[in-house]
Amino acid sequence: MKAKEKSAEKAAKSPSVCVICGKPATRAVDGEPSCEDHVELVYEDQLEDYTQHHLADEEWLEKTEKN
Repeated sequence: MKAKEKSAEKAAKSPSVCVICGKPATRAVDGEPSCEDHVELVYEDQLEDYTQHHLADEEWLEKTEKN
């Protein structure tokens, strides 16, 4: 087994690991565990997911009221 595979397996067993690198998490970013080095990346990833979801639903279009 490669060292990278062992690291990933160990991270999967740990209850709180960074979703980016698999190191032990030191904080949560909107419910997602993160180490101090990747706080910004976790936030950016969440923002991109949110934006793509809403673009797919065409929520980016300005809604107008009908009179």
